[in-house]
Amino acid sequence: MDNSNRRNRALLSVVALIAATIGASVILQPAAHSEQPSSIRDQVLRHEQLVADCMKERGFEYEVTVPGDLLIEEARAAAEADGRDIKAAVKQAAAVRGTSPSPNELLVAGLEPRQQQAWGDALWGTDDTAGCMDSTLQAAARVDVEAGLRRAEAILAQVKSDPTVRSAERTYVACMTTQGYAVTSVDGIHEYVGTRAEVLSDEAGQKLTDTAYARHDACVRPYNQTFNATHLRLLGGK
Repeated sequence: MDNSNRRNRALLSVVALIAATIGASVILQPAAHSEQPSSIRDQVLRHEQLVADCMKERGFEYEVTVPGDLLIEEARAAAEADGRDIKAAVKQAAAVRGTSPSPNELLVAGLEPRQQQAWGDALWGTDDTAGCMDSTLQAAARVDVEAGLRRAEAILAQVKSDPTVRSAERTYVACMTTQGYAVTSVDGIHEYVGTRAEVLSDEAGQKLTDTAYARHDACVRPYNQTFNATHLRLLGGK
């Protein structure tokens, strides 16, 4: 399993954590479930802290942060409670998530290519070693999260195969290709940068990394917006 696939699986951990905690839909319905968004945030942040501790033990920095999916759900729940436009609140929160890099994305962007790979292996795992994201999940959830993870993976597969998402990915690839970056998927940027940077000097490798990711950030925004909207729709069973 390559690093991008491991990363995609591990990114589902927080979704699975929430699903296992409430024992129902990943999109929370506060009126129907006893688990309120504040306690879900506590649960997720407990997991984040365990991840940070695990990464520290492995010699890496990791910043505890509230995941974007949870921020979107909190925006939805707050709009519902206040009688505001729920769709507009979710759209605004999703747009912020799609355009604002997380603290850990910024942290990794400042590392050398080899350090980025090592950081990713520590967090997401390798074919032989569990990453901190998955290995800490059971302790954070205090329940069996496998059912939630399987559901989250199934939904992610649906999102990726959705025609609008596939079309958005083709648009992303075309955007990158016109600038000379021969990637074939959104996830392909990581392998592209790593493969080319490792044969260059440190200075040249860092320059390539910076320019490639800057272009990626510009090209991927429409894709992220489409992906997030489709993900939210399918999580809601629509």
